[in-house]
Amino acid sequence: MHRYFLIPFIGFFIIVSIFVFFLQFINEDWKFIAPKIPLPEGCDNDIETNFIIYENDKKINRSFKDKLDLYAGNQFHPIYLLPCERDDREYDINNKIESSLVAINYWLKEQTLNQKIKFDRNIDGEIDITFLRVNKTMDWFGDLHNKDKTKNITEVSNKIEKLINDNSNLFNNFSSKKFIIFFEGWEKRKYIDYDICGKSRFDGNIAIYYTYSRFKKYIGDELILSNNERIFSCTHKDHLNGNNDKTFGDAEATILHEMIHSLGFPPSCAKNNKSFHVNDNKNDIMHKQSGKIYLDFNNDDYYNHQQKNCPDLKNSKFLQ
Repeated sequence: MHRYFLIPFIGFFIIVSIFVFFLQFINEDWKFIAPKIPLPEGCDNDIETNFIIYENDKKINRSFKDKLDLYAGNQFHPIYLLPCERDDREYDINNKIESSLVAINYWLKEQTLNQKIKFDRNIDGEIDITFLRVNKTMDWFGDLHNKDKTKNITEVSNKIEKLINDNSNLFNNFSSKKFIIFFEGWEKRKYIDYDICGKSRFDGNIAIYYTYSRFKKYIGDELILSNNERIFSCTHKDHLNGNNDKTFGDAEATILHEMIHSLGFPPSCAKNNKSFHVNDNKNDIMHKQSGKIYLDFNNDDYYNHQQKNCPDLKNSKFLQ
């Protein structure tokens, strides 16, 4: 065979091989020929949806239901939610969720009139985080288990929202609470260049932060868990904070961005509102890509503004 034919043929073969490797071993949605790990016994995508608890999930200081509230009124309740086959990274009990939420309030107090978000706390004053594992796989959340692709229309966030709202009995004072979900999975991909790391319904009761990504992104060479597994995250530059870390990073900005959306901000009457975001400064927390410097740049859209008959975040019952 002539070498001038072999060179492009071999090059094409190498490109195809790399692409196949990428789909099978890197992209979590395309593992058709890669070895499949057997699903745990509790996984079943064909039966009624319910929450399950593995023996390995039973750990010290973990709570499987909402504890008695320290105070009444409006507040955000955090949930660590896992599909049945996903690894438990203990974010609810190793202080990562709590540290990131504390960092959010630390940032807010500097940005506002000394205000912060009211988080649900137990009688000991600690942020009350509920651990939930559902009997469905990540494929179920992404509709990849359906052979009929015409049904592949439900967003992961909608399934999470329904899951929480259908189980309101697990929570105290459900109607007065909103929920921030830390989901060990990912949203369906809509963009080629980046993942969706957060989702919420405008003025709804559910805000979601996706702790994982389709594309395995290892964050930080020095960050190794105690079991020597690498830390993967949806956000490109960081992940949830370590113990007592008050850094307001990409993860915290995404979480706060979605929580503010669930509070109904920025409102339609905001001066620089564009498709439920503000467009006057890319460093604004409510810019479409979640800036980290400003809470309402120039105070003319959603916080401490002077617009009459336009909602202001500073008056939210979920802030104190």
